[in-house]
Parts: sequence; C-alpha cells; structure tokens
Amino acid sequence: MKKKYFLIIAFLIFAMFLVGCAKTTLSTIRNPELFQIKFGKILIVAPFSDIGLRKQTEDAFIVKLNLSGINAISSMQRIPPVKDYSEQELLNILEQDKIDGILVAGLKDYWTSQTYVPKSSSTRGSASLYGNSLYYRSYTQEYGGYYISKPNVKFEIRLFDSKSGQVAWLATSLTKGNAFADYNALANSLAKKVVKILIEEDLLELTITDIKEAPAPATKTIIVTEALNQSPIASFTANLRIGVVPLEIYFDASNSYDPDGDIISYSWNFKDGNTGNGKIVNHTFSSIGSYKIELTVTDDKGATASTTKTIIAKKSHN
Repeated sequence: MKKKYFLIIAFLIFAMFLVGCAKTTLSTIRNPELFQIKFGKILIVAPFSDIGLRKQTEDAFIVKLNLSGINAISSMQRIPPVKDYSEQELLNILEQDKIDGILVAGLKDYWTSQTYVPKSSSTRGSASLYGNSLYYRSYTQEYGGYYISKPNVKFEIRLFDSKSGQVAWLATSLTKGNAFADYNALANSLAKKVVKILIEEDLLELTITDIKEAPAPATKTIIVTEALNQSPIASFTANLRIGVVPLEIYFDASNSYDPDGDIISYSWNFKDGNTGNGKIVNHTFSSIGSYKIELTVTDDKGATASTTKTIIAKKSHN
C-alpha cells in the first residue's frame, strides 16, 4: 500500500514538471495628467504580423479581463487586418462601440536560455530464488547529459485614452517560461499579471454587460441575455520532440482551456494508427518517421478546437 501511494505521488510530481509554466514581472508608470481616469471598455491590440500569435495574445487578455468583470474586445474581431482603415473609420468604430481605452501589447524581444542537466544514472535490480539457486537481474538507466531551453519574452504595454490619444499607463514586462512552456503559457502569464496590476492601480471600471432592465411600477426585472458559446483553446506540451525508437513520450494538455466553460474531453491522434484520450497521456512510437500529433478538445457545449505538434522518431545508431 505504501509503495502504491509513493508511485502516485512520484507520478504527480513528474507531471507537474511536464506542465508549461511561466512567470511575469512588470515595471509600470502612470500619466499624472490622467490620474483620475478609469476605463470601462478596452480594445486589445497585439500588433503581430503572424495572425496566430496575434490572436493568441489578444485572446489571453480578453479572457483575463472578462474573468475580472472588465468589458474588452479584440482588434482581430472588430478591426480585422484585411484592409487599410482611415483615421476617421477608426474613430467611428471607437465611438460606435463606446471604447474608452486601447491596450497595445507590443513584442520587444524574445530569446531562449539554456540550462545543462548533469548526466547521472541509477541501477535497480531484483533477486529470485529457484530451488537452491539465487538469480539476480539488474538494469541501469541514465538521465541528463543534455541542455534544456527556456523561453523568455519582453513586451511593452501601453494603455491609451481613446478621447485624448494620450498614454495613460505604460509598462515593460519580462516573462520567463520553464522548459515545457509554449507561447500560450507566456501570453497567459503576461495577461494575468497586466490585468492584476491594472486593477490594483485602479485603472479599470467594473461593468456588467448584456443586461437589460424591464421597467415595472414597483419592481425591476433583470433580463440576462445568454452569450454565444466561445470555442475552447487547444494546447499541449511533449517532454521530447526527437528521439530514437522505441520512443516513449508524455503528452500534457493542461494548458488547454475554455474561455466560457469547461473542457470535457481530450482526444489524441498519434498518426501511427493509434489514438488516445485524457488530459495527460503517454505513447510509444515503435517505427521511425515524422508524426504530426493532433489534439482535439471539446467543451461542455460541444464546441471543438485542435492543435498539432510534430514528433520525429529516429533509428538507433547502435
């Protein structure tokens, strides 16, 4: 029984290290001329040329702001980059949507830092008694002897007052991820920290959206309109991306999330004729080749989303 609990605890600790995590630090300054201003509806702009990264960044801010009771809208949704907008068109959009703040998150630098994992090994064995003979078997497993890369990213965040065009709040950030952190983990860490500081510095005005009041002589009836279901966000990490066969890999989809509900299923296609289910799974590739692993997540209202990563299984040189 004790051995069983030990194995469970060891597995949980191992799984924690496989989850992509990130931490963000901020340095901020506030415009003294706009010290009393608060923002009730914010347009999020992440000026990436890569549409996927732009959407990931803006969605991360939208989710964190909405969870904190702040009304926010993505520039990808309201001002899609499919044409050039005149200054008057942009002003009309801000006025029509009653947007009073524009948060611009601009990427300043991105790099990876490497850490060497020292090489070590452990030997295990077992003994069996058959008749008058004692048989002993042992095996040695080696660890480490390689470098792991950790992502780092710097952003400059500016919060503009849409009426005056002035910068009301300026911040620079440094986000550091662990070896399993992808860009989604970095963006979520950044958004979470920025929203937390904006609330602490009293720059955001809590608003209640999608509520209409029906007048009555003595009482008031609140009619709440149900929002459209948002699709979940699919994301996963793998402890290895390249290795020799037989190649066993642990896949972790803990970074997947649903902005307005819960994810109820995680489906894996390993592209070698095998499939799997669950948030954390392991799979062994027996044949050499390149496999484009696909994860599909489904939320509690039936919406789905998918993402892929490529795994390369090589032939052993032995």
